[in-house]
Amino acid sequence: MDALNQLRVLGVRVIFEQEELDTANTDSDLMISIIESLAQAENESRSENIKWGIKQKAASGTSKLYDRKCYGYKHDES
Repeated sequence: MDALNQLRVLGVRVIFEQEELDTANTDSDLMISIIESLAQAENESRSENIKWGIKQKAASGTSKLYDRKCYGYKHDES
């Protein structure tokens, strides 16, 4: 939304073809805000799912993320 507002101040009109929204139309502002909010919520949900998956793999010992060689140290089997 910040980028769209900056473009609007500069007099640039943005048209979203797929959603049929136009920043020159004030009715589109509400729909753009709703779509932006939904996209933000989806990104946050995806991030939480990825974090949860990483924690679960680390807890079960199947994560390749924490199985890297640490040079300069010897691996203790105990």
